[in-house]
Amino acid sequence: MSNTTEVTRSGWAAKSQVIDTFGDAASKAPFIVITEFRGTKVSDINQFRRDLEKAGMRFRVIKNTLAKRAFTSSGITGVNHTLKGMTGIVLSSPDGVASAKTLRDLLKGLQTVQVRSGFFEGTALDAEGVKQVAEMPGKEALLALILAPAQNLLYLLSNYATKLSEDGQEG
Repeated sequence: MSNTTEVTRSGWAAKSQVIDTFGDAASKAPFIVITEFRGTKVSDINQFRRDLEKAGMRFRVIKNTLAKRAFTSSGITGVNHTLKGMTGIVLSSPDGVASAKTLRDLLKGLQTVQVRSGFFEGTALDAEGVKQVAEMPGKEALLALILAPAQNLLYLLSNYATKLSEDGQEG
């Protein structure tokens, strides 16, 4: 066997490993954003990556063909057409909405990074859809909306019980 064949096989094995690893990470992320970072300084991208990592997110630069294969094998659809040119992919923390808000805030200071598309909870998004995810209420706000009526009911029942108790003591 020639050295060229062995290099090709080992090269494909490395690419296959990248596809599997990235596909696994992407399938676990509830929110994925495809960005273009053409014209961005390396120091700015490195700072962007560090800021995302502090928030529990990841920024990956991966060959577009490998990303397409990883997305396809992971069931992530509707974003492959935006994988072209200088692509950076943001993988969210487990809280996709909080990640969207963090990404929105970080991108305000980094005008050269442009959102192309995204994927949120099984749905492909265009750039506008990615912005809309950032405007959604977070988990805490949703819990407060759900729990507020229950808390009011408990308050009313408590007051009613107190009132009955007071009325029973007077009579």
